[in-house]
Amino acid sequence: MEEKWEKLKQKLKEEKQEQLLQYPIEYTEDLMDRLLEVNYEQLNQLYKKAIQKEEKKEKEIQPISFIEKEKLSQEERKHYEVIGEHIIKEGKYAVVTMAGGQRNKTWA
Repeated sequence: MEEKWEKLKQKLKEEKQEQLLQYPIEYTEDLMDRLLEVNYEQLNQLYKKAIQKEEKKEKEIQPISFIEKEKLSQEERKHYEVIGEHIIKEGKYAVVTMAGGQRNKTWA
């Protein structure tokens, strides 16, 4: 176990993750194995990517197609509801703001 501890300290030093050794926790053999398996390079890349501000590119605004909800059958409505729920659960949705005068239509 002492050999594993030294190996872990060396790896954390090489990966500039020595701060993990500062916590007063019990470094069991299982915990050391897990810390040795971590891909620190990938972890650092993910961290850097997460903190970078995403560059927004302006896109050309184009009209979108629409469906008049009142003209849909019950089966079609259910079909679109299922699709919509799936998209929302995956966190993939968009918000559309309509110009004045469009309020007489129901947008799906």
